[in-house]
Amino acid sequence: MEVFLPIAQVPINVLEILFLSAIVGVLSGLFGVGGGFLMTPFLIFLGVPPTYAVANEANNILATSVSGSTTHYLKNTLDYKMGFMIVIGGSIGTLLGIYTFSYFKDIGKIDTLIALAYMYILAIIGTLMLVQGLGEIDKARKKIQIKKKLHVHYWIHGLPFRMRFQKSKLYESAFTPIIIGLMVGFIAAIMGIGGAFILVPAMIYLIGMP
Repeated sequence: MEVFLPIAQVPINVLEILFLSAIVGVLSGLFGVGGGFLMTPFLIFLGVPPTYAVANEANNILATSVSGSTTHYLKNTLDYKMGFMIVIGGSIGTLLGIYTFSYFKDIGKIDTLIALAYMYILAIIGTLMLVQGLGEIDKARKKIQIKKKLHVHYWIHGLPFRMRFQKSKLYESAFTPIIIGLMVGFIAAIMGIGGAFILVPAMIYLIGMP
């Protein structure tokens, strides 16, 4: 059963999209991540032009972000000051990402940009996870007991304009969450994915957020 998507100008099989959506839903629930970085490649695989696949996932990101923020607001687990700094960086990064997206679309290279962005980002994340996993296996074999640190000190922690984030119990530079938000916003605008699978590890391992 096929339907025609008038905006994307392509036919798409309803059963296929429902099947892939179910897979993405299961994986999202299993690993606790948003499905944007899965669904966007799936849509491209089904024949949806990358430009429209990215735009489609942006709507889903907005909906899940609003519902998630509402849930954490009710639980009183939001750090408004930290969130405000990340939003500032994210807004700048998103604008830069949109400009870059539009530029590559105008020169006819947007499909190549999206494909390379997915390839490099997923390769980097996969490599880091592999290295960390092999390290843990090696420690287990040698029975090395090392106290794990929540985060280590990087150059980003030496930035000026330090401020106290009462809710997160952190004393960090205001530039730290802004820079992280900028990078995540830029990537999200280019790839059409939620930044959670990058932002959450960054907040935990770089900022040291609980």
